[in-house]
Amino acid sequence: MDLAELKKMTVPKLREKAKEIPDLQGVGGMKKDELIQAIAKAEGIALEGGENEVSISSAKQEIQTLKKQKVELLASPEGRSKVKRIRRKIKRLKRLTRQLAQEAARKKAAEAAEAAAAQAAAGTAPAPETPPASEAPPASEAPPSSEAPPTPDTPPAG
Repeated sequence: MDLAELKKMTVPKLREKAKEIPDLQGVGGMKKDELIQAIAKAEGIALEGGENEVSISSAKQEIQTLKKQKVELLASPEGRSKVKRIRRKIKRLKRLTRQLAQEAARKKAAEAAEAAAAQAAAGTAPAPETPPASEAPPASEAPPSSEAPPTPDTPPAG
């Protein structure tokens, strides 16, 4: 089995396959891409597709060229039939860019969490700053008021 076959499988079938692997935990809550990665890792399948890998910038460049083609086709009377196919390609590429951005954000958050855990384990994490007890005002004191209390000689404001 290779990565392409895993990607073609439905989520329920991927879950069944993942349940057969004893080391995998939490299979029921995983999304399709997470299931594919977990199964591939457990079975030693290479995740790097090589020619199928697309970056966000290349996908956006392709979207721009497709949009230009769409405008040209809309201008010509015989090109309107091809517009539907181009719209689908644009939609697919936009979805791909969003997925790639989410994956990048997840990786960045995981790396930040690992770095924070490493700092905490090493004891180099700075403690949150709190003022010393001698500098903090006592809780029983009321904050100073900007208005003076009314005296019996002055009429109340109102």
